[in-house]
Amino acid sequence: MTAEPHETWTLRHATAWVFTANGHLTRPVILAGDAGAELADLAARADHASYSLLAKLKARGHDLVLLGLPADGSMTGDGGIVQNTVTRALAERLGDAPLTVGGTGQGALAARYALAGMEYQRIDHRTGVFFSHDGADPELEDEAELSRMGGRPRIPRFLRLVGEGVVDGLAGETADDTITGGTASPGGPLLPEEYGSWLLDRLPQ
Repeated sequence: MTAEPHETWTLRHATAWVFTANGHLTRPVILAGDAGAELADLAARADHASYSLLAKLKARGHDLVLLGLPADGSMTGDGGIVQNTVTRALAERLGDAPLTVGGTGQGALAARYALAGMEYQRIDHRTGVFFSHDGADPELEDEAELSRMGGRPRIPRFLRLVGEGVVDGLAGETADDTITGGTASPGGPLLPEEYGSWLLDRLPQ
């Protein structure tokens, strides 16, 4: 059964589902799904019976913003969607807790580009942690654009979650902390339990 969001954000070219821990958006964790992933599927996997990342986040007072990206998007276009989501979260957040922003697959690459681009433009994204789970390896033209933006965001703490055999275009030394070896199974939890627990322990308090 798919978890029901407390709010739906209609963004340009995308939709986000918002799950608050205490009725108001106070400590947002923005997670961009892989390209073309349906929000209902993302939500079901985030609240999977074998490991519910959603429940674990809520138990610690974190809100989850699940972002669906189009199947035919580009790194720059998807990055713009993530930037719009960050801006919306900052506008609706109560208090001044830093954001956590990241994603899985193409969503991780989009979040990487989005935050790097905001820093390049000197826009304060107020993000304390950026995480990349099995991030997509950028194409050559995307790599050049990323390099122009600095390659990755430099202000937030960078957490890298990468499975065996996954090529994400990132070297281990570029991250502040890395976990490897987990395997995400199709239809299983959005993050393997070992990855979810590891990430939770490193989120802004």
